[in-house]
Formats: sequence, structure tokens, C-alpha cells
Amino acid sequence: MSLNGLPTMLERLERHPGARRVQELIKPSAARPIWWTLEHPLPQRLDYHRACRTCRFVRTPARRRVCQRRFLKAVARACAAKAPETFQCPIDRPAAVIPILQDQQVTGHVAVCHLDQALPGPSVPLASVALNTAVRELERERELTNLYESIQPRCVALSTIHTIHRLISSTMNLEELVPRLARLCVQVVRARRCAIWFVDDDRRRLTPAAVVDLRTRKAVESSLRMGQGIPGRVAATAQPYRNNQLLVVPLMDEDMLGVIAVRDKQDGQPFTAFDQETLTTMAEQAVVAIGNARLYAQQEKVALGTIKSLAAILDTMDGNTPHGRSHTRLLADVALALADALGVKPEDRRSLQYAALLHDAGRVAVPDEILLKPTTLTGQERRIVQRHHVKGVELMRPLEILEPAIPIILHHHERYDGRGYPKGLRGDDIPWGARIMAVANAFEAMICDRPYREALSLDQAAREIQHNAGTQFDPRVVEAFHQLVRQGRLRRLLARDVSAAR
Repeated sequence: MSLNGLPTMLERLERHPGARRVQELIKPSAARPIWWTLEHPLPQRLDYHRACRTCRFVRTPARRRVCQRRFLKAVARACAAKAPETFQCPIDRPAAVIPILQDQQVTGHVAVCHLDQALPGPSVPLASVALNTAVRELERERELTNLYESIQPRCVALSTIHTIHRLISSTMNLEELVPRLARLCVQVVRARRCAIWFVDDDRRRLTPAAVVDLRTRKAVESSLRMGQGIPGRVAATAQPYRNNQLLVVPLMDEDMLGVIAVRDKQDGQPFTAFDQETLTTMAEQAVVAIGNARLYAQQEKVALGTIKSLAAILDTMDGNTPHGRSHTRLLADVALALADALGVKPEDRRSLQYAALLHDAGRVAVPDEILLKPTTLTGQERRIVQRHHVKGVELMRPLEILEPAIPIILHHHERYDGRGYPKGLRGDDIPWGARIMAVANAFEAMICDRPYREALSLDQAAREIQHNAGTQFDPRVVEAFHQLVRQGRLRRLLARDVSAAR
């Protein structure tokens, strides 16, 4: 088709099979027809740019005006009747105008002129039916496209909410959560950089909590005053900000928590209103996640304080006995140092800390005459001692927060070769935390005075632990222990323990 003026619907109509069927209907009546698409129901003028290539008559301005008057009168009649109109052009060639109807309203026309002979009687009505059927199909397609474009942002928002919910359930550690949120924002908004700031306790500054930049591994941001820079202004006003390269939204609960800022779309395009809506949805969900993580941290702080108080009471009881004070804090520090060297996850590290502080809580059920006996224990006395940690577990079981620590306490006397107690577990069947605790507990026992022997030096204790690698202890934990010895970290922990005892 040779088209004069191409609005969106008519552009699509040209490519539709219905338009090709109309061409086939007209083809017997014209060797070189001129096709027109008119975007307005009553156009004021025609564009003759392409028609001049075929029709010599309209190559001068005066003749074009003559043609246009006749043409537009036919268009007006077709529009008024909402039906096809045939007419003769100024050089007595047949022509036809077919109105395009949408919701029974004329929205444009398709016309053909420069025909060699009059169109057969049924050709024009058939062409009208074919074109308007095509228009209705295109209209339905457009409605479906609009529906998709309307629903798609909501689908993305729902998907984002679901993703954040999974993120929330994956960790309650704020230091882990915030970088994950930043990476998620980069992924969902398709940005190159994301930074998250939190308002400090004095509500005077924004402190960077996480920065992710796809272009560098060492991305950093500066602390800002409230109101300073675009992130500071968003935090001060609680109003989002968007330009082509930067999008900043507030993290708002009852109070201002901070802001999320993304920069530079990966495809180089500007940020859109849809990007802003998506990031705002993410921020709303992130506020819930951050609030939960902070609440969890507060609860953990209270729980840890309670556990430390209980451990201190137990240590005080030991301090009043002839064999001297307990070294629970040292044991916990060594266990946590081993966990760090082995790359233990934060939640498992926390359980190990609780277990280390309360590992010997059951000793309150062991009579002092057994604990302080300077000679070899009888079989009955040994069985009582070997069950003290079971008693400790029974005391702690009602505390739900200590549940992950119970297997560590219960099995930290197991041996790697399976000759330990209470279950005789061996190798990897022993809980990971219990294998760490076994080394830390043995080290603490060896460097402390006992009624039946004097304390060993650090080097002597280290050699003894090395000697029992693969039999009493997991070789991987022993290797981590000797790494701490080589680094001097254990010596510093010992010095701190001695200093705290003074």
C-alpha cells in the first residue's frame, strides 16, 4: 500500500491480513491504485506527497486543490452515513472511501483512487466488512495489550513482595539483611548501583548501611547530614525523588528509618514512574523486614544478657569452691574464635555462644565431693559426672531460644572416633557445634587448675590437642585451633581472661 499519514491503528491495519484481502478485491479494477489512510473523521487537507508519484494530475497546486475539494466532500458523505462512498475524481477515474468505525463512531478512513474501472457492486461493501473486522480485531488486541501493561506492574510488585518475604525468612540478622536488600533492589530495578542509609539514633545524620555497585567491588558512600544532598532531603521530607539517573525513596515507618537510592539503569534508559512504584513497594516491605530484624536483635540482646547473668552465677558458685573460678568466658571466646576461623554462619555462631556459656549448667546437680575429689572417681561417680550435661539440657529445654544450643551441649563430650558419650556418635554424625565445643572445652580444662593436677601451659595444651586430632577431636577443628595459636590470638584471649580475673 502507498499510505498518506500513518496513525498507530492505521499502521497496524496496513499489516493486518484484512487489508491484504481488500487489496485482492481491488486488484482487478486497478493496475496502480493510490491508497490513503486518513486519521481524522473529517480531515481538512490531504497529503499528496506519495500520490504525485502515480497521478500526474495532482502535480500542480491548482489541480491538487480541485482534487482535494472533491475528495473531502466524498469523505464527509461517508462520515455522515457511516458507510462506504464511491465517487469520480477530477480526471473521471473511479474512487472509494471506506470509514473506519470504532464503537459505532467514525475514527478515520481508508480510501482508494486512480482506479482503471468502477469497482464491482459487492467489492466495496466486502472491503468495508474486511477492514472494519480487522479494526475490531486490532482493537481487542490493543485492549489486551493495555490490560497486560496495567497488570504487569502489579505482577512485578507482587513478585517483589514475595521475594522480600523469602528474604525476610532467610535471615533475621540485620547485617546480612541490608546488603541482600540492596542486591535485590539492583536486580529488580535493573540499576547499576544501590545504597541504603539509616537515620542514626540522634536523628541528625544518615549512615550508610549497604552499598552495591555492579561496576566495582569496593563501593562506599559517605555519612550525610539530614537534608544534605538528595538522599538527605528525601529523609528530611519523606518525599521520593526521581530524575533520569537517580531514584531515591524513603524507608518510612512511624518514624523515618532511612532511604534507598538506586542510580544508573543498566540499559542506559531513564528511571520511570513504574521504577519508582516498584522501588516504593520494595521500601515498604523492607521497612517490615528491618523492623523485624531490629526487634529480633533486641530480643537476642536481652536473651544473651540473661544467659550471661546465669553463667556468671554459675561461675560465682565455682569461685567459692577450693578449685577456684570457672573460665566460662574464655571457653566461649575460644569457641567463637574457632567458629570464625571455620566460617560458621552467624545463626550457628550464636547457638554456639549460648552453648559455651551454659555448657556446664548441669554441674549444679553434681555434689561438691565429686567435683572436688582429688583422687580417681569410682564408676558410680563417673556416671554421675557424665550425666551432668543431660541435667543441664533438662534445665534449659523450656527456653525456646536455647533450643538450637541443646545438641551442642548434649554432645560436646562425644569423641571423633566414636568412643565418647552420651550416644557414642562419631565423625560427622556429631553436631558441628559440638565438635568445636569439644576442642574449646578441652583447652579450657587443660589450662585451668584442677583438684587432681596443675594447669598446663598454652603450648603444652596445644600439643595435647594436636596429639588427639582424629581420635578425640575433629582434625579440621584442630587445624583451626592451631591457626589461632600461630596468629597469637589464643594468647591474647588468655591474657584478657587473666586481666578480667584481677
